Amino acid sequence: MKLPERITRYVVVFDICTYDDSWEERRFSVKRRTKLWRILFEYGHRTQLSVFEVEVFPADFRFFVSRLSSVIRKETDKVYVYPLDRRSLRNIVRVGN
Repeated sequence: MKLPERITRYVVVFDICTYDDSWEERRFSVKRRTKLWRILFEYGHRTQLSVFEVEVFPADFRFFVSRLSSVIRKETDKVYVYPLDRRSLRNIVRVGN
């Protein structure tokens, strides 16, 4: 019997910026943020406003990153994906809800 592929956990932190304070630019940044949230909710749950804890199969990781990069504006926005190994998972301390 073949064991299922190992799932890897990641913490994803993002920052969606605007070029200026115009109404139109703010609207586009809200759209990008919403699209990013929808993708991230498919893979995990939100721990803070712009921080998600996600589970991605190793074979799907490149596809996951390409989906994230297709949404953001690379000149201004930032997305960081931090891997969590098993040792780190054991040491996570959650306080509160």
